[in-house]
Amino acid sequence: MSEVRKSRRLWRGIAKLPKLAAILAVLRCGPRSAISWGLVACAASTATALAQPPAIAQLASIPSAGRSEMSRPVSFPARPIRMIVPFPAGGVSDAVARLLAERLSARLGVPIEVDNRPGASGTMAGDVVAKASSDGHTLLFHQANILIQPGLEPVPYDVIRDFVPVGRVATMPLFLVIDGRLPMQTPQQWATAVRSNPGSYSYGYGQPGSPSHLYAEYAVRGLPNAVPLVTAKGESAVVQEMLAGRISACFCSYVSIQQHIRSGALRMIAVTGVARSPLAPQVPTLQESGIEGYAAAAWYGVMVPAKTPRAIVARLANELDNVTEEREVRARMLAAGLTPMQDSPEAFATAIRSESTQWQAILRQTGQHGDP
Repeated sequence: MSEVRKSRRLWRGIAKLPKLAAILAVLRCGPRSAISWGLVACAASTATALAQPPAIAQLASIPSAGRSEMSRPVSFPARPIRMIVPFPAGGVSDAVARLLAERLSARLGVPIEVDNRPGASGTMAGDVVAKASSDGHTLLFHQANILIQPGLEPVPYDVIRDFVPVGRVATMPLFLVIDGRLPMQTPQQWATAVRSNPGSYSYGYGQPGSPSHLYAEYAVRGLPNAVPLVTAKGESAVVQEMLAGRISACFCSYVSIQQHIRSGALRMIAVTGVARSPLAPQVPTLQESGIEGYAAAAWYGVMVPAKTPRAIVARLANELDNVTEEREVRARMLAAGLTPMQDSPEAFATAIRSESTQWQAILRQTGQHGDP
């Protein structure tokens, strides 16, 4: 059969379609290919597209490799958002959560309600979010304790399996602080003194299972005689006990000690983490001082339920970064003893896996590890 006869048969079929079919065929394939076999495929696909419902025709026009990424867009946010917070109202943690909620609400264009769910060392709040719909309208604002608690007692969720990290918004450096009346000036001098005469010194902490508690336990691990560890009702109570001379040292946040550092009543000799804090850049890290094991950070971050669509996670992460770049937000965080940070879901996920391992190792080495 000649090319001309083939083309005639093709156009007889096209003639049965609306004129739009022929126009689309030319637009899609070009007039120069009118007598080629390429037009056969083009015309056939055009006719198929016109015969299908609009939604199916739209999908059929998408290259197969990209269909999963270009499927129907998710409408977000579609209603008000809840931010679940595992702390009682008042205090630094609640203030940061409310600051974020206010700024994030302005950027997303919907109200964000802060829902305080204290209790069970933060696991109550985590359980609420783990069981929530995976549509981005329920956020969990938490801190690094969420990585520690599973090693102390059974929890109703798995941090890695049941949540998707969105991003950390701030770190809270913990400073190794000692009584200003003591002669030690460096962390090495302090460690030597404690190991030489452990009964003469003590550590205090305000919340069992917190980074401050675990670092105190880690500091005295392996000593032949026990160093007293004193539990107080919160970090401010620890500081008051230190000022009274009843506690020798603690791992504390900057905001709780800054005025006493200026007066000389207390002395910062090191900071945890992998880098010096901009709050006190003159203070070396323990790692710099040759004392290992204090790299895991105390942080605040946002998570959402598992299976939340990537597009929603990316939108939230981008807006969180925008919020923490705002000058007023940064100023208020720094005033609260926090270091604002930009993050990504991927970096946060990596940190969660790495720091979970570090905290669980510390729990085992200090004898605090439970068997959930």
